[in-house]
Amino acid sequence: MANNTLEYMNLIRGYMGIDDYVPSALLIAETKEMCQSRTIPDDAKDRIYEMMLSIADRLNIINPFKDETQFERIYSTYCDFEEDFDWEMLMENSTKRYGYTIMSNALYNEYNKRFKLDANTVLIAEGEKFIPNLKRLVNEHPGCSFTITTENTVNYHVFARIFIGYDNVTILNASIYKYGFTNNRYDLIFSVPNFGTRSLAEDENFICRDQDTVALENLLLHTASDGELIITMPARITYAQGKYGELRSFIQQTYRVKELSELPEGTFEGTGIKTYLIDIINSKSGDDIIVRRYKAEKHKKRQDTAEELIIEEETFVMVDELEEFGDWNINKIFAQQDEEWLKFQEASVRRIALGDVAEIFRGKSVSRKDPTGIIGVVNISNIGEYEIDYDNLDHLDEEERKVMNYLLKDGDVLVPARGTAIRTAIFHKQSYPCIASSNVIVIRPKPNMLNSVYLKIFLDSPLGKKLISGIQQGIAIINISYKDLKSLEIPLPSLEEQQKKADEYIKEFKLYKDAIATAEKRWNEALNKLREL
Repeated sequence: MANNTLEYMNLIRGYMGIDDYVPSALLIAETKEMCQSRTIPDDAKDRIYEMMLSIADRLNIINPFKDETQFERIYSTYCDFEEDFDWEMLMENSTKRYGYTIMSNALYNEYNKRFKLDANTVLIAEGEKFIPNLKRLVNEHPGCSFTITTENTVNYHVFARIFIGYDNVTILNASIYKYGFTNNRYDLIFSVPNFGTRSLAEDENFICRDQDTVALENLLLHTASDGELIITMPARITYAQGKYGELRSFIQQTYRVKELSELPEGTFEGTGIKTYLIDIINSKSGDDIIVRRYKAEKHKKRQDTAEELIIEEETFVMVDELEEFGDWNINKIFAQQDEEWLKFQEASVRRIALGDVAEIFRGKSVSRKDPTGIIGVVNISNIGEYEIDYDNLDHLDEEERKVMNYLLKDGDVLVPARGTAIRTAIFHKQSYPCIASSNVIVIRPKPNMLNSVYLKIFLDSPLGKKLISGIQQGIAIINISYKDLKSLEIPLPSLEEQQKKADEYIKEFKLYKDAIATAEKRWNEALNKLREL
């Protein structure tokens, strides 16, 4: 079977795109079966080709074959096969081009470890996400009744072929992003919903309309009493406020969160989005929640998926404690054991959301740069560990009034929205107007409440960096949303105390720079003297 599949892929390679592997194979197989059922001879080439076209219309598949001759050649080869295709192998090779989130074997193993042994009914949402382990999953649990969903009509017919003869498998051509996609409830649901997309669900009855959050809420509605949902979600679900906060509250009030686990880079192929494995039960019994952070074992290259996930940190939190936190940010939970965090929590100083004491916005997208332009543009590369490199700014030739809303003010704190390191710098007014690029977040403290230098001191501290890393959406590449920064909680002493820290920082930083300048001058003088003949 595998040899037939490889031979088929080698045959059509170069003739059609990899995303046509499955549709073309399905058309070939369906045509062969219909010819056999109607006893159409193999030499009736015109009739066979017309039959393939009618099947393509019925299945709503665009004809992937270049012409009738190409179809006849490939069809003839298929007719010589003694066995059918390995459909999972075909799907595995094509789903990479369909835009599906490709689950690593390591993550599949984590799902399988959480399989409820007493589950009678199991829903595998979007079965294509579980390729090439879908059939394996069903075979390892023969006593369960499985329902497998897919939105894709082609995949629906392929799944029907994969599970032909399986009395315990039902294939459902339906969308988990639409309310009422099924009337059934299940003891166990596995899901890896779409994330990292801008598409919103059409149904406005859901609390959040992002596809991943719609899937989360919708699938929970289909858990049986004591039923369990194992789902992978982007990190935003754990900390974002607004509608996300409402969804978390709804889940905690209605269900029980059993596990929150941070997944590492390499869990999925082709995405650097930080994700969490979340286990939720349709029950209110139970007091503690498992909290884990995984690392990828044997993850050699960044583009490779992990072979194994290893628990790096593990603890638990009580249900009422999680409610007190106000979110599911596991950095806060692990930080309970961190000295800096404990000092932060025990300190008598007032704590407040950054968005309450500062205006926060993203810089402007700049497409046309002009070295002679009058407006300076601060990019990520200009933000140093302590200061901004004004000498190497890009410039923009634009009227100042057109970028008025983006003009930087003295004291603005700049943070990279993307990159490989978290760092901050304070903008100081130049002789020419400046703006930040769209990859930079601007934090503009309210002067009567927050001191810019004090804010930089905190954000640069180990605790500040931990809090920022808790809201970043990427793994290998930092990806911070300015909206999420608004909910970042910072300590807020009096302005006098802030100013005292700021004055001390400015004083010591000047001494530091003077010392470096003196040392460099002495070193250069010594080198020049030593080089004299």
